[in-house]
Amino acid sequence: MTNKTAWACLLLTISLPVLAQTNNQTSSPYSLFGVGRFNETNSGVTNALGKSGMALSGENAINNLNPAAFADISKNSFLFDIGMKGDQTEHVTSDDTGKNTTTNFSGISFATPVTSKSAIGVSLSPYSDVGYTLRGITTTIEGSQDSYTSFITGSGGLNNAAVNYGYRLTPKLNVGVVGSYYFGKITETEQIAIGTDYLGVASTSHYSGFRFGSGVQYKVNDKLTLAAVVTLPTYLKGTKDRTVSKTVDGVDSAEQQESSKISGFKVPLEAGAGIKYSYKSFTLNADYKHTFWNATDMQDNIGQFVDTNFFGAGLMYASVKVRPSYFERFQYRLGVNMDNGYLQVDGNRVQNMAVTSGVGVPLGGRRSFLNISYSYGQRGIVSSRLVQENYHAFTVNISLEDIWFLKRRYE
Repeated sequence: MTNKTAWACLLLTISLPVLAQTNNQTSSPYSLFGVGRFNETNSGVTNALGKSGMALSGENAINNLNPAAFADISKNSFLFDIGMKGDQTEHVTSDDTGKNTTTNFSGISFATPVTSKSAIGVSLSPYSDVGYTLRGITTTIEGSQDSYTSFITGSGGLNNAAVNYGYRLTPKLNVGVVGSYYFGKITETEQIAIGTDYLGVASTSHYSGFRFGSGVQYKVNDKLTLAAVVTLPTYLKGTKDRTVSKTVDGVDSAEQQESSKISGFKVPLEAGAGIKYSYKSFTLNADYKHTFWNATDMQDNIGQFVDTNFFGAGLMYASVKVRPSYFERFQYRLGVNMDNGYLQVDGNRVQNMAVTSGVGVPLGGRRSFLNISYSYGQRGIVSSRLVQENYHAFTVNISLEDIWFLKRRYE
């Protein structure tokens, strides 16, 4: 019987009607590879800044891109961020197009100081998303003129539960560490019809593992900040539960169930650097990150994982007035990001490029905002074995601050 490798070969050669809308966190056909398509959404502010912000302070908003940023959280502050995301994607092949829409939870984070020089943050967000459907695939049985039709769906993904800790080592230098626990499951269901007989195979793969990283931020002066982040490689252990059911001549047979260990997934080393420059009401930041996929020797189906270079930059306008009016407190953001793709198929890399924009709508407190972002991007190319994705992405985050343990003053 065919396996996932064979179906992956079919995925990139079939026409778009085979790709149907799902209720999963993604509708990307590239989520078939590895443990799914990796999540690019973060906390409220950075989504509109080209997905960049390693050098941004954590004083005004949670910044999960660098654990060192947590050291800037003000004493007695409690920061909270929760978000949703939505994508409308057009899939383009050499002979057809199709559109899909997905919406889902993007993450939840909170942070609070531990001492006057340190703070801790906890977050839960998707690490990878899986959501694909292959239907109406007809295959000839080897050594026979008979054929069978298959319907395949994939869903699930991995989650990232992280704890960040930042410490102000000197007035100019922040350091931080982060520990993450990746966990989740990926389910693939295959239904095969041979005449009036049916075979169903449901496989659920479970992955889990820990990962650690560190970061620094150095304030050269009031305007310029430099940053660096390193996230260590890890290995996610895997197990698989498999259930097989049959219907022959209209009679259902008993299900067969089995569990086994499977090859895990290697997550590579990541190293990045960022810069932030502020001038009056404007803040410009830029990030570069290199992901060392080549060192993992990971290959998946018809593609292989290759080293990736990411570049992102963003510009934000925020009033610096001591007592701005409500409308003067609105924040405006623009950005761009690009990467040369971690997946390579037949020598072609699945590259990605996007432009981003957003606005921060004040909600009352001086650091409480409704952060809205919009991105338009393109992933992949049109070829005999690749799909081009033109996507519109939206995020909505509620970012709140509460002040603890302050005595009220009365006149």
